[in-house]
Amino acid sequence: MSVVVSHPTGSPFVRAVLRGLAGQSLLGGFHTTLALPYRSWMSRLVGESLDRRLGQRRFPEVPLGRTHLHPLPELMRLLARQLKLTPLIHHETGWASVDAVYRALDRDVAASLRRSDRSVVRAVYAYEDGALDTFRQAQALGISRLYDLPIAHWRTLRRLLQEEAERLPEWAPTMEGLRDSAAKHDRKDEEIRLADHIFVASSFTRASLTDHFGESLTISTVPYGCPPPLVTQPAQRHAGEPLKLLYAGHLAQRKGIADLIAALNRLEIDWRLTMAGPLPAVAPEALRQFLSDPRCTWLGVVPHRTLLETMTRSHVFVFPSIVEGFGMVITEAMAAGIPVITTPHTAGPDILTEGHDGFIVPIRDPDAIAQRITLLAEDESFRTQMAQNALQTAARSGWSAYETGIADRVRELIAA
Repeated sequence: MSVVVSHPTGSPFVRAVLRGLAGQSLLGGFHTTLALPYRSWMSRLVGESLDRRLGQRRFPEVPLGRTHLHPLPELMRLLARQLKLTPLIHHETGWASVDAVYRALDRDVAASLRRSDRSVVRAVYAYEDGALDTFRQAQALGISRLYDLPIAHWRTLRRLLQEEAERLPEWAPTMEGLRDSAAKHDRKDEEIRLADHIFVASSFTRASLTDHFGESLTISTVPYGCPPPLVTQPAQRHAGEPLKLLYAGHLAQRKGIADLIAALNRLEIDWRLTMAGPLPAVAPEALRQFLSDPRCTWLGVVPHRTLLETMTRSHVFVFPSIVEGFGMVITEAMAAGIPVITTPHTAGPDILTEGHDGFIVPIRDPDAIAQRITLLAEDESFRTQMAQNALQTAARSGWSAYETGIADRVRELIAA
């Protein structure tokens, strides 16, 4: 029995699926865009910063002989982005866009299935926006179709973002989910209808599916894991030191950035905020003004390892997202030993204990965010205890449970 997995990049949850399947001898192959050899003499020549970025394209989880590359569309996308050839990477329509990369990989995987040994390949495991052609071909060949939905269903996403656009019109251009075409939405729904089984990582994502499809779908909820603890002791806040806040993610209103800014404007404590993530293509004036505040440091897009190191020097992680599928930065912050403030539209309810290792506040509630930040700022012993609790939660919630949970369920499904 073997399972073919496809995904254009190397997200941590994809790597965990690969490890889980490989660990139970279920992995037949991995289709992706780019994959570099494991660390070699070249790593010493390119410098630490570039090597960190290259590291995100290495896949030690998969033997090189089972890694199938489809590099051209992704190389074109990276080149067009580097040269700032905006029309080529335009949302959905650009021939070097992210959507184009997903669709190209999907077509290539479907073609590879036609050439595969049907007695060996028992299932395909594919992700949202990159599964349609693969699933159509797999259905024709009698191969099981396993679907992974990393974010809430598009109808829930669109509803929440439309509400945000009405509530905060100047932030509407930052919400790319509102730009998806009807054709893209239809594609997503056909992927779901073709799936034999769906994997999600949070109860919020599961609810977004049952809200629209009822109980007609078979769904497994397997929460992502935390990285290994990054520190043995949380960062301490010294007397007179500002509270070091951290946010990571797109600087867009889907992530609740406007609410974070509003909350910070309500604070009467001494704070500093570090933000890591890309600016939206059209940044609202309120965001530009906020980034000019001397108390705010914007890092831009940083390598993952750099982000984790920044987390270990922070005191509180704030992630007031309006709509997520999980929010892995939450688990990463916990592994760095910092308490988390987030919303129920993330994996917060699945992994946090209110008031123990973090806080879950309603969406669109700057007052609640400000109140929790103030509480942590004014009681360092409480903040330190919460930070220690977050570290302990991370230590007992590693990726191994996710890997085993996915692999066990896949084995059951393809043996049925």
